[in-house]
Amino acid sequence: MSRLYAKSDNRRFALSQCLILSLTTLFLSSCNQLFEFNSPATNTEPVAEKPPVSSDEPITLDPSEIQKIQLSTETVASHTLPIEIDVTGIIRKNPNLSTNVISLLPGRIEDVWVQHGDSVKKGKALAKIRSDEVGQIQTDLLASLLDLEAERKQAELKETFAQKQFDRKKVLFESKIAARVEVEEAENALEQAKAEVHATEDKRSAFIASSKERLKLYGIPEDVIDKVEKTRKIQYIFDLTAPRDGIVTERDADPGELVTSGKSLFTISDLSSVWLVANVLEDQVRFVKVGLPVRVAVESLPGEKFSGTLDFVDSHVDGHTRTLAVRATIQNAGVRLKPEMFTRLHIQTGTAHALTVPHGAVQKIGDSTVVYIAQSDGRFRERKITTGRHLGDAVEVLAGLHPGDKVVVRGSLQLLGQALQRMNQ
Repeated sequence: MSRLYAKSDNRRFALSQCLILSLTTLFLSSCNQLFEFNSPATNTEPVAEKPPVSSDEPITLDPSEIQKIQLSTETVASHTLPIEIDVTGIIRKNPNLSTNVISLLPGRIEDVWVQHGDSVKKGKALAKIRSDEVGQIQTDLLASLLDLEAERKQAELKETFAQKQFDRKKVLFESKIAARVEVEEAENALEQAKAEVHATEDKRSAFIASSKERLKLYGIPEDVIDKVEKTRKIQYIFDLTAPRDGIVTERDADPGELVTSGKSLFTISDLSSVWLVANVLEDQVRFVKVGLPVRVAVESLPGEKFSGTLDFVDSHVDGHTRTLAVRATIQNAGVRLKPEMFTRLHIQTGTAHALTVPHGAVQKIGDSTVVYIAQSDGRFRERKITTGRHLGDAVEVLAGLHPGDKVVVRGSLQLLGQALQRMNQ
């Protein structure tokens, strides 16, 4: 019986709890309706949202706007274009066309007449050098010449006397006054005197030849010796001259500076042809070889074109940079390319037949690549495209365009701005 009463009590408790919960819910719902009824009538109607602008809708420009941005178009077509590897390069002077001007003279620089960057002709004086050492060679030669001149005069006097003695003995012999042996002795004395005169001449020639050879070691021309011999004056000042036409690309000479024999004071370079050196990434090495045509783009010389041929490909990859050194010889008319100038080297490794558009026609919106198609009445429609390789100044189009479409090139960036502005409205 006790169990029966216990079950009955539990059921009554559960029913009472359900009744209380239902009454509470009904009360809260009534209060909420009353509150809404008594609230001010604000924002009773829903706000209409502005429909998003569709990117499919064309952008319209009036003729004045088109003229203002100088809009231009290009017809999409299939072209045969070069496949190129683009690398950063640097201009170097061609060492085969550069000459170091070396001072063979030991001495002191008296004056310098050229500066770095000056254009010079072959034979132009670059600097003036005083060399006491070369002057001493000339002094020694002049002293020897004077001594030999005195020696020769004595030999000539001796020869004259021997000639007279011989002539007199010969007359006496013919008159049967002198013996034959006396004539022979006089003749021997005459031959000996003549030999002494010839010996002084030989010594003189030997001294001159020796001095000229010594001066050749210092780069002094032979006519300096001839001048010393004729004028009896010693030359201490000499001009250092340009060995070729070109531009002074290096100067290491200042007035008053002491120089030693063999020092390079200037470098004269012919910059009508320069080297362009670059490094190709390891994964592109298989595409490069000697003989490939190249073109050069220089940021500081926009619009100017330079071309050449790849004439050197290194035999090994640099272990630190994982790149391969290459070089091209570039013709440099007007010396527009300067040594140490940075450039972009485009190496043509082949050709491709592809549907292309100019670089300037392609724009990016997020992850999408788009172009703008010109339609009639100043309307331009945005179109997504899929791009492939960069082929020279063009971009390969894999999908999204057809031959004959007219894409905007100049003004494409302004249309992109219009599109972004419209999307944010």
